[in-house]
Amino acid sequence: MKRVCIAQSLLAAFLASAAAGAAPVAVIGSGAAPVAHGGAYSITFMVSTGVSQLPGTTYLCKARAVPHAPALDGYSLQALPVASGMAAASRTVGSWANCTVELPFYWIGDDPGSQALLSYEIDVVSGSGAQATPLRVAEGISVPYPSQGGTARLSINLSF
Repeated sequence: MKRVCIAQSLLAAFLASAAAGAAPVAVIGSGAAPVAHGGAYSITFMVSTGVSQLPGTTYLCKARAVPHAPALDGYSLQALPVASGMAAASRTVGSWANCTVELPFYWIGDDPGSQALLSYEIDVVSGSGAQATPLRVAEGISVPYPSQGGTARLSINLSF
């Protein structure tokens, strides 16, 4: 019965947040003293397509991080804090492009040693006015928090 109630609560909260345009729903443990987490992720994407790109081609790098959510049993629902950002490739040489996305964050969590979940999407725009075409999407990559107030620098190499 408890699982049914949790599932119904999650569905209702998700629908309410979607209708209001709010952030998705997350679970934050009940009973534990909340701990503040703050800092930034600096994620550099190094993208290789294997072929030289035409002039005007742009790569868009999007990333977001959320606190890692524990299992549902025994937890209460709260709005999920999200750190998100986007950057266009700052440098494209031949078949290589680099872009760096900065994700400053501050949120309250249960465990100071916990991790965040990183998701990213790399899109290519072939010229002015062209539609963005997704090249790669990844979700749920577990990354440790940087030291309080610090920056964790991550590099992701991608070949297409």
